[in-house]
Amino acid sequence: MKTILVAVDGSEPSLKGVHAAVELGRGLGARLELVYVIPPVLLPPATYAETIKKLEEGNAAMAQEALEKARAIVAGAGLECDLITLHGAPAESLADLAQAERVWGVVIGAKGHNALARVLLGSTADRLMHICSKPVLVVR
Repeated sequence: MKTILVAVDGSEPSLKGVHAAVELGRGLGARLELVYVIPPVLLPPATYAETIKKLEEGNAAMAQEALEKARAIVAGAGLECDLITLHGAPAESLADLAQAERVWGVVIGAKGHNALARVLLGSTADRLMHICSKPVLVVR
């Protein structure tokens, strides 16, 4: 059975992606894996050890909350899913996970930034489309 990775961050666009992935998963007879990627903390560890620990704990709690919210959508549709939390750069982490043989493709919600905002802020969906070797469905 093929698997669809679903990028989740708790935002409305990512939850729209979960809904689309449910429909796609039904159509393809695929299993869903909900994936939250915790970005790296960019502070010097020796100087801010306690702060980094609190940030990491907060990030882990946010990941769990976002994944549970997405799981509720999937369960409400009568499907099962796996929950995965990764650490690293979001687009790169998702693309790396997508290389697994079991993975059909990736679904990701996009916030709909304009071109200037994507250049200045970056876009995980945009980056993922360029580096992922599997199909990427961007839901807006």
